Amino acid sequence: WKKCTERLQAHDDAMVKAWKEEIDALLVFAGLFSAALTAFNVELYTSLKPDPGVDLTNQILIQIYAQMNGSPIPSPVPTLSTANPPSTSAVWINALWFSALISSLSAASIAIIIRQW
Repeated sequence: WKKCTERLQAHDDAMVKAWKEEIDALLVFAGLFSAALTAFNVELYTSLKPDPGVDLTNQILIQIYAQMNGSPIPSPVPTLSTANPPSTSAVWINALWFSALISSLSAASIAIIIRQW
C-alpha cells in the first residue's frame, strides 16, 4: 500500500502543479484581455454621449436667421437637452463590451481565489 500511496501522491502533485500553471496562464491572459477591453470601453463609451455641438449650432443659426429676417415668432433658446439619444446599436455594442470586461474580470477574480486556495 505504501508504494500505491506514493504513486498516487506523485500523480496528484503533478496534477496540482499543472493546474497551478494553467491558472497562472489564465491570469496573465485575463489581465491582458481586460486591459485591451478597458481601452476599447473607454473609447467607445463616448459614443453613448450624443454630440450636442452640431444640433446646438444649427439651432442657434436658425434662430439668428429668423431674427435677421424679422420673424415675429421668437423661437425658444436652444438647450443641450435637445440632443438626440444614442443609437440602439451604440447601446448594444457598449453593453457587449462591458459584459465582456465583467466576464474577464470575473474569470480573473475566480482564478485568484482558486490560486490562493
